[in-house]
Amino acid sequence: MPSQPPAGEPAPADGSLPASSLAALGEGSFGMYVHVPFCASRCGYCDFNTYTAAELGGGTLVAGSLAARSLAPGYADTAMDELRLAHAVLGGEPPPVQTVFFGGGTPTLLPAADLVRLLRGIDEQLG
Repeated sequence: MPSQPPAGEPAPADGSLPASSLAALGEGSFGMYVHVPFCASRCGYCDFNTYTAAELGGGTLVAGSLAARSLAPGYADTAMDELRLAHAVLGGEPPPVQTVFFGGGTPTLLPAADLVRLLRGIDEQLG
């Protein structure tokens, strides 16, 4: 049986948030989840959207290896673009981010400089 979309307003086609979501912004804590979809190997139980180096054409992946550093050369740039979009969508003064969770795959496969860059971007764009 196909699933049903949740009740409520559909997400606007222009990428903005429904008015009801913006109205509730700041009423609770505000957290950030950063999905890093890269893994050294595929776990049989994983339901996350993840990719190994072999699936991306990068061969064998060992954490800290050159393959890990080149797994997704544009990932941090794209994530920074998403942070700027989030800032614009949330408008004027979004509530400050209280927690940041990196997950999805193996975030430590990204170079440390990219992880630091993303944390700084979250701080600069969302506080």
